[in-house]
Amino acid sequence: MDSKAYFERLNEIPDQEINLAEAALYIAADEYPNIDIPSYLEQLKMWSSMLRRESARKRAESRFDLLNRMLFEKMHFTGNLDNYYDPRNSFLNDVIDSRKGIPISLCVLYLDLAWSLGLRATGIGFPGRFLVRVEEQDKILYVDCFYQGRILSVEDCVEFWNDLSDGEMEFQHSFLSSLGKRQILVRMLHNLKGIYLEKKSFKKLIHVMDKLVILAPDLYEEIRDRGIIHYQMQAFRPALQDFETYLSTNSEGEDADMIRQYVEVLREYSSHLN
Repeated sequence: MDSKAYFERLNEIPDQEINLAEAALYIAADEYPNIDIPSYLEQLKMWSSMLRRESARKRAESRFDLLNRMLFEKMHFTGNLDNYYDPRNSFLNDVIDSRKGIPISLCVLYLDLAWSLGLRATGIGFPGRFLVRVEEQDKILYVDCFYQGRILSVEDCVEFWNDLSDGEMEFQHSFLSSLGKRQILVRMLHNLKGIYLEKKSFKKLIHVMDKLVILAPDLYEEIRDRGIIHYQMQAFRPALQDFETYLSTNSEGEDADMIRQYVEVLREYSSHLN
C-alpha cells in the first residue's frame, strides 16, 4: 500500500484504533520507498517484550521507571540538538536507527512502548516542545523525551513556558491538553511542511500536504497552501482545483480575493489549452 492510500484508509477507522508508530513510518515512506515497515514494527515489538520481561522480573520497580531507563539510559535516545531541522528527525525509522530525533518523533516512540506496557500515556501538544503525559501511581507526570526523558511537574511546565516565552505570554492550562493520534500525525506533518517549505523542496512538500488534506479536511488553509505550491511547480490544473475547492468552503476569508485572482488567471490559461 502506498502512503497516500494508507492515510486514506486511516480516515475509515476510529482514532483509538490507529497504530501510531505504523502511521509515523508511513510518513517516511515517500522519502524511503523501500522502507521495510514490518521490520521496524517488529523491532518495536521486541523492545516491548524486553520491557515486559524486565517488568515481570523487577516487580518492585515501576513500569514507568523501567521504560525511561531503557530508552534514555541504556539506548541513549536523545534530541538532535546539532541538526534539529534535518527532516530525518521526523522519520521514525531514522529515529530508531540513529537514536536521535525531535520532540514529537521521540514521543511517538515513547508512546508506542508505554502503551505496550499498559501505561496511561498521552501526547501533549505543548507549544514549542511536544511532551508525553503519564498517569503513574496517582500522579501526573510530563516526560520531555527531547532531553533524555526529564520528568516535569505542572509547575515545571509553567516555568518551562515562561522561559520559552521570555515571560511575555501567560501560561494556559490548555497547553497541557491531550492530543488524539490523528492530531499527533497532523503535527508531525506540519513540522515536515515547514522544513520542506524552507528548503523549497516542493515535490516532497506536495506528498506531505496530500496527507494533511486527508487527515485534516477541515483545515481548509491546507488545501489553499497546496494550491499555491502546485502553482509554484507550474502544475496549474491541480492548483486551480485546490483554489476552487478552497473558495467553495471559504468564500469570505481574508485571502479570498487573492485566491480569486489566481482562479481567474488559471481559468484563462486553461481556456487557451483547450
